[in-house]
Amino acid sequence: MKTLFKSGVKVGLALTLGVAGAYAQDFCSNAQHSGQKVTITSNQTGKIGDIGYELWDENGHGGSATFYSDGSMDCTITGAKDYLCRAGLSLGSTQTYKELGGDMIAEFKLVKSGASNVGYSYIGIYGWMEQVAGAPSNLVEYYVIDNTLANDMPGSWIGNERKGTITVDGGTYTVYRNTRTGPAIKTSGNVTFYQYFSVRDRPRDCGTINISEHMRQWEKMGMTMGKLYEAKVLGEAGNVNGQVNGGHMDFPHAKVYVSKSGATSSASNPTSSSSGTSAKSSSSKGGSNVSGTIDACKDKMGHEGKE
Repeated sequence: MKTLFKSGVKVGLALTLGVAGAYAQDFCSNAQHSGQKVTITSNQTGKIGDIGYELWDENGHGGSATFYSDGSMDCTITGAKDYLCRAGLSLGSTQTYKELGGDMIAEFKLVKSGASNVGYSYIGIYGWMEQVAGAPSNLVEYYVIDNTLANDMPGSWIGNERKGTITVDGGTYTVYRNTRTGPAIKTSGNVTFYQYFSVRDRPRDCGTINISEHMRQWEKMGMTMGKLYEAKVLGEAGNVNGQVNGGHMDFPHAKVYVSKSGATSSASNPTSSSSGTSAKSSSSKGGSNVSGTIDACKDKMGHEGKE
Protein backbone atom coordinates (compact mmCIF):
# COMPACT_ATOMS: atom_id res chain seq x y z
CA MET A 1 0.00 0.00 0.00
CA LYS A 2 1.49 3.27 -1.00
CA THR A 3 2.05 6.12 1.37
CA LEU A 4 2.37 9.72 0.35
CA PHE A 5 5.48 11.65 1.20
CA LYS A 6 5.16 15.20 2.28
CA SER A 7 7.36 17.84 0.80
CA GLY A 8 9.64 19.48 3.34
CA VAL A 9 10.36 22.42 1.09
CA LYS A 10 8.89 25.69 2.29
CA VAL A 11 9.08 28.60 -0.06
CA GLY A 12 6.56 30.78 1.69
CA LEU A 13 3.41 32.09 0.10
CA ALA A 14 4.47 32.47 -3.50
CA LEU A 15 1.40 34.11 -4.95
CA THR A 16 1.33 34.17 -8.70
CA LEU A 17 -1.37 36.68 -9.47
CA GLY A 18 -3.53 35.96 -12.44
CA VAL A 19 -7.00 35.50 -13.84
CA ALA A 20 -8.22 32.29 -15.46
CA GLY A 21 -10.16 33.81 -18.33
CA ALA A 22 -9.33 33.89 -22.00
CA TYR A 23 -5.84 32.66 -21.16
CA ALA A 24 -7.34 29.46 -19.77
CA GLN A 25 -8.71 28.68 -23.22
CA ASP A 26 -5.28 29.32 -24.73
CA PHE A 27 -3.30 26.95 -22.53
CA CYS A 28 -5.50 24.00 -23.44
CA SER A 29 -4.44 24.31 -27.07
CA ASN A 30 -1.14 26.20 -26.99
CA ALA A 31 0.62 25.08 -23.82
CA GLN A 32 4.36 24.45 -23.87
CA HIS A 33 7.09 24.31 -21.24
CA SER A 34 9.11 27.47 -20.67
CA GLY A 35 11.70 28.93 -18.34
CA GLN A 36 14.58 27.30 -16.52
CA LYS A 37 14.41 23.55 -16.03
CA VAL A 38 15.90 20.81 -13.91
CA THR A 39 15.78 17.07 -14.65
CA ILE A 40 16.06 14.58 -11.80
CA THR A 41 16.20 10.79 -11.84
CA SER A 42 16.06 9.92 -8.14
CA ASN A 43 13.96 10.83 -5.11
CA GLN A 44 14.41 14.53 -4.52
CA THR A 45 12.73 17.73 -3.40
CA GLY A 46 13.75 21.17 -4.56
CA LYS A 47 12.81 24.61 -5.76
CA ILE A 48 13.08 26.24 -9.16
CA GLY A 49 12.10 29.88 -9.20
CA ASP A 50 9.09 30.12 -6.88
CA ILE A 51 8.03 26.55 -7.61
CA GLY A 52 8.46 23.79 -5.05
CA TYR A 53 8.84 20.39 -6.72
CA GLU A 54 9.23 16.76 -5.76
CA LEU A 55 9.91 13.40 -7.40
CA TRP A 56 9.41 10.14 -5.53
CA ASP A 57 9.14 6.48 -6.45
CA GLU A 58 9.11 3.48 -4.18
CA ASN A 59 12.00 1.75 -5.90
CA GLY A 60 14.14 4.86 -5.99
CA HIS A 61 15.06 4.32 -9.65
CA GLY A 62 11.75 3.87 -11.44
CA GLY A 63 11.45 7.11 -13.36
CA SER A 64 12.46 10.69 -13.95
CA ALA A 65 10.93 14.15 -14.06
CA THR A 66 11.76 17.54 -15.54
CA PHE A 67 10.49 20.58 -13.66
CA TYR A 68 10.28 24.09 -15.14
CA SER A 69 10.29 27.50 -13.49
CA ASP A 70 6.88 28.27 -15.04
CA GLY A 71 5.39 25.45 -12.89
CA SER A 72 5.05 22.89 -15.66
CA MET A 73 6.56 19.41 -15.46
CA ASP A 74 7.18 16.29 -17.53
CA CYS A 75 6.95 13.00 -15.63
CA THR A 76 8.10 9.57 -16.89
CA ILE A 77 7.68 6.19 -15.19
CA THR A 78 10.01 3.39 -16.23
CA GLY A 79 9.10 0.86 -13.54
CA ALA A 80 7.93 1.74 -10.03
CA LYS A 81 5.75 0.31 -7.29
CA ASP A 82 4.50 3.82 -6.65
CA TYR A 83 5.61 6.95 -8.50
CA LEU A 84 4.68 10.58 -8.16
CA CYS A 85 5.79 14.01 -9.26
CA ARG A 86 4.33 17.30 -8.12
CA ALA A 87 4.93 21.03 -8.36
CA GLY A 88 3.27 24.16 -7.04
CA LEU A 89 2.97 26.26 -3.89
CA SER A 90 4.46 25.56 -0.47
CA LEU A 91 2.34 27.70 1.84
CA GLY A 92 3.91 27.26 5.26
CA SER A 93 0.78 26.47 7.32
CA THR A 94 0.21 30.12 8.23
CA GLN A 95 -3.18 30.80 6.62
CA THR A 96 -6.47 29.08 5.88
CA TYR A 97 -7.89 29.26 2.37
CA LYS A 98 -10.16 32.09 3.56
CA GLU A 99 -7.17 34.20 4.59
CA LEU A 100 -5.31 34.17 1.26
CA GLY A 101 -7.04 37.30 -0.10
CA GLY A 102 -8.55 35.46 -3.06
CA ASP A 103 -9.39 32.04 -4.40
CA MET A 104 -6.61 29.50 -4.80
CA ILE A 105 -6.69 28.37 -8.42
CA ALA A 106 -4.89 25.62 -10.32
CA GLU A 107 -4.56 25.34 -14.09
CA PHE A 108 -3.32 22.22 -15.84
CA LYS A 109 -2.87 20.69 -19.26
CA LEU A 110 -2.15 16.95 -19.34
CA VAL A 111 -0.80 14.76 -22.13
CA LYS A 112 -0.60 11.14 -21.03
CA SER A 113 0.65 8.05 -22.84
CA GLY A 114 2.35 4.68 -22.48
CA ALA A 115 0.51 3.50 -19.36
CA SER A 116 1.36 -0.12 -18.55
CA ASN A 117 0.21 -2.20 -15.57
CA VAL A 118 -1.25 0.76 -13.66
CA GLY A 119 -3.35 -0.35 -10.70
CA TYR A 120 -4.32 3.10 -9.38
CA SER A 121 -3.55 6.67 -10.31
CA TYR A 122 -4.32 10.17 -9.03
CA ILE A 123 -3.82 13.18 -11.29
CA GLY A 124 -4.95 16.58 -10.05
CA ILE A 125 -4.29 18.59 -6.88
CA TYR A 126 -2.60 17.49 -3.68
CA GLY A 127 -1.79 19.10 -0.34
CA TRP A 128 -1.87 19.07 3.45
CA MET A 129 -3.56 21.20 6.10
CA GLU A 130 -2.45 21.56 9.71
CA GLN A 131 -4.32 22.79 12.81
CA VAL A 132 -7.55 21.17 11.64
CA ALA A 133 -9.97 21.19 14.58
CA GLY A 134 -11.51 17.78 15.23
CA ALA A 135 -9.22 15.89 12.85
CA PRO A 136 -6.97 13.14 14.24
CA SER A 137 -3.56 14.69 14.93
CA ASN A 138 -5.12 17.96 13.65
CA LEU A 139 -3.96 16.93 10.15
CA VAL A 140 -5.70 16.60 6.78
CA GLU A 141 -4.24 15.34 3.51
CA TYR A 142 -6.36 16.47 0.55
CA TYR A 143 -6.83 15.65 -3.13
CA VAL A 144 -8.84 16.95 -6.08
CA ILE A 145 -8.63 14.21 -8.69
CA ASP A 146 -9.37 15.17 -12.30
CA ASN A 147 -7.71 12.35 -14.23
CA THR A 148 -5.91 9.02 -13.99
CA LEU A 149 -3.43 6.78 -15.79
CA ALA A 150 -5.50 3.76 -14.73
CA ASN A 151 -8.43 2.28 -16.63
CA ASP A 152 -11.00 4.08 -14.50
CA MET A 153 -11.32 6.90 -12.00
CA PRO A 154 -10.97 6.10 -8.28
CA GLY A 155 -14.17 4.72 -6.77
CA SER A 156 -15.63 4.09 -3.34
CA TRP A 157 -12.53 2.15 -2.28
CA ILE A 158 -10.72 5.47 -1.93
CA GLY A 159 -12.41 6.48 1.32
CA ASN A 160 -14.36 4.97 4.20
CA GLU A 161 -16.98 7.74 4.31
CA ARG A 162 -18.83 8.97 1.22
CA LYS A 163 -20.01 12.52 1.88
CA GLY A 164 -21.97 13.15 -1.32
CA THR A 165 -21.53 15.01 -4.60
CA ILE A 166 -20.74 18.59 -5.56
CA THR A 167 -20.74 20.52 -8.83
CA VAL A 168 -17.55 22.55 -9.25
CA ASP A 169 -15.40 23.57 -12.21
CA GLY A 170 -18.01 22.49 -14.74
CA GLY A 171 -18.19 18.91 -13.48
CA THR A 172 -19.57 16.62 -10.79
CA TYR A 173 -17.27 15.36 -8.05
CA THR A 174 -17.88 12.68 -5.44
CA VAL A 175 -16.49 13.65 -2.05
CA TYR A 176 -14.98 11.20 0.41
CA ARG A 177 -13.41 11.47 3.82
CA ASN A 178 -11.05 8.73 4.91
CA THR A 179 -9.31 8.02 8.20
CA ARG A 180 -5.76 6.82 7.71
CA THR A 181 -2.92 5.80 9.97
CA GLY A 182 0.50 6.25 8.41
CA PRO A 183 3.43 8.65 7.98
CA ALA A 184 2.58 12.36 7.81
CA ILE A 185 4.28 15.74 7.57
CA LYS A 186 6.39 16.89 10.50
CA THR A 187 6.10 13.55 12.28
CA SER A 188 8.24 10.49 12.84
CA GLY A 189 6.53 7.14 12.66
CA ASN A 190 2.83 6.69 11.97
CA VAL A 191 0.01 8.95 13.06
CA THR A 192 -3.73 8.99 12.37
CA PHE A 193 -5.19 11.76 10.19
CA TYR A 194 -8.06 12.51 7.80
CA GLN A 195 -7.90 12.44 4.02
CA TYR A 196 -10.32 14.54 1.92
CA PHE A 197 -11.01 13.61 -1.71
CA SER A 198 -12.96 15.24 -4.55
CA VAL A 199 -13.09 12.76 -7.46
CA ARG A 200 -14.39 14.04 -10.81
CA ASP A 201 -16.96 11.78 -12.45
CA ARG A 202 -15.33 11.95 -15.88
CA PRO A 203 -11.62 12.57 -16.46
CA ARG A 204 -10.46 15.68 -18.29
CA ASP A 205 -7.09 16.50 -19.80
CA CYS A 206 -7.19 20.28 -19.37
CA GLY A 207 -8.92 22.80 -17.18
CA THR A 208 -9.03 25.07 -14.17
CA ILE A 209 -9.58 23.81 -10.62
CA ASN A 210 -10.83 26.25 -8.00
CA ILE A 211 -9.26 24.65 -4.95
CA SER A 212 -10.89 27.18 -2.62
CA GLU A 213 -14.35 26.34 -3.98
CA HIS A 214 -13.80 22.65 -3.29
CA MET A 215 -12.89 23.60 0.27
CA ARG A 216 -16.00 25.76 0.64
CA GLN A 217 -18.14 22.83 -0.49
CA TRP A 218 -16.29 20.43 1.81
CA GLU A 219 -17.07 22.74 4.72
CA LYS A 220 -20.77 22.59 3.87
CA MET A 221 -20.49 18.83 4.24
CA GLY A 222 -19.06 19.21 7.74
CA MET A 223 -15.41 18.72 6.77
CA THR A 224 -13.24 21.13 8.76
CA MET A 225 -10.46 23.16 7.15
CA GLY A 226 -7.12 24.25 8.63
CA LYS A 227 -3.88 26.07 7.83
CA LEU A 228 -2.58 25.30 4.33
CA TYR A 229 0.80 23.57 4.17
CA GLU A 230 0.89 23.21 0.37
CA ALA A 231 -1.09 23.06 -2.88
CA LYS A 232 0.52 21.30 -5.83
CA VAL A 233 -0.35 19.79 -9.20
CA LEU A 234 0.14 16.03 -8.84
CA GLY A 235 0.80 13.11 -11.16
CA GLU A 236 0.84 9.74 -9.44
CA ALA A 237 0.52 6.07 -10.41
CA GLY A 238 1.21 2.76 -8.72
CA ASN A 239 0.28 -0.88 -8.39
CA VAL A 240 0.03 -2.90 -5.19
CA ASN A 241 0.35 -6.10 -7.23
CA GLY A 242 3.68 -5.71 -8.99
CA GLN A 243 4.77 -2.41 -10.45
CA VAL A 244 3.85 0.17 -13.07
CA ASN A 245 5.92 -0.84 -16.09
CA GLY A 246 5.64 2.46 -17.92
CA GLY A 247 3.76 5.70 -18.20
CA HIS A 248 4.17 9.31 -19.25
CA MET A 249 2.40 12.31 -17.69
CA ASP A 250 3.41 15.53 -19.41
CA PHE A 251 2.05 18.77 -17.97
CA PRO A 252 3.04 21.46 -20.53
CA HIS A 253 0.99 23.86 -18.40
CA ALA A 254 0.69 23.62 -14.62
CA LYS A 255 0.14 26.57 -12.33
CA VAL A 256 -1.19 27.21 -8.81
CA TYR A 257 -1.88 30.77 -7.75
CA VAL A 258 -4.15 33.02 -5.70
CA SER A 259 -6.55 35.00 -7.85
CA LYS A 260 -7.10 38.63 -6.89
CA SER A 261 -9.86 39.08 -9.45
CA GLY A 262 -12.70 38.41 -7.01
CA ALA A 263 -14.19 35.98 -9.48
CA THR A 264 -15.91 32.90 -8.09
CA SER A 265 -16.62 29.60 -9.73
CA SER A 266 -20.07 28.22 -10.33
CA ALA A 267 -20.91 25.60 -7.74
CA SER A 268 -24.05 24.01 -6.42
CA ASN A 269 -24.81 23.11 -2.85
CA PRO A 270 -23.49 19.67 -2.02
CA THR A 271 -25.84 16.70 -2.33
CA SER A 272 -25.44 14.41 0.65
CA SER A 273 -25.76 10.66 0.24
CA SER A 274 -24.57 7.49 1.95
CA SER A 275 -22.42 9.39 4.40
CA GLY A 276 -21.75 6.26 6.39
CA THR A 277 -20.81 3.98 3.50
CA SER A 278 -17.84 1.75 4.25
CA ALA A 279 -14.97 1.64 1.82
CA LYS A 280 -14.81 -1.30 -0.53
CA SER A 281 -11.70 -3.40 -0.89
CA SER A 282 -10.12 -3.63 -4.32
CA SER A 283 -7.01 -5.72 -4.80
CA SER A 284 -6.20 -3.97 -8.08
CA LYS A 285 -6.26 -0.58 -6.39
CA GLY A 286 -4.70 -1.43 -3.07
CA GLY A 287 -7.90 -1.69 -1.06
CA SER A 288 -9.04 0.56 1.75
CA ASN A 289 -10.05 0.22 5.36
CA VAL A 290 -10.48 2.33 8.42
CA SER A 291 -6.75 2.62 8.96
CA GLY A 292 -5.57 3.14 5.42
CA THR A 293 -6.15 3.84 1.79
CA ILE A 294 -3.54 4.26 -0.89
CA ASP A 295 -2.12 7.76 -0.75
CA ALA A 296 1.44 8.02 -2.08
CA CYS A 297 4.89 7.91 -0.46
CA LYS A 298 5.53 10.05 2.53
CA ASP A 299 7.49 7.54 4.53
CA LYS A 300 10.29 7.30 1.95
CA MET A 301 10.73 10.98 1.10
CA GLY A 302 13.01 13.17 3.17
CA HIS A 303 10.67 15.43 5.07
CA GLU A 304 12.42 15.17 8.41
CA GLY A 305 14.28 18.28 9.40
CA LYS A 306 13.27 20.16 6.28
CA GLU A 307 10.29 22.04 7.56
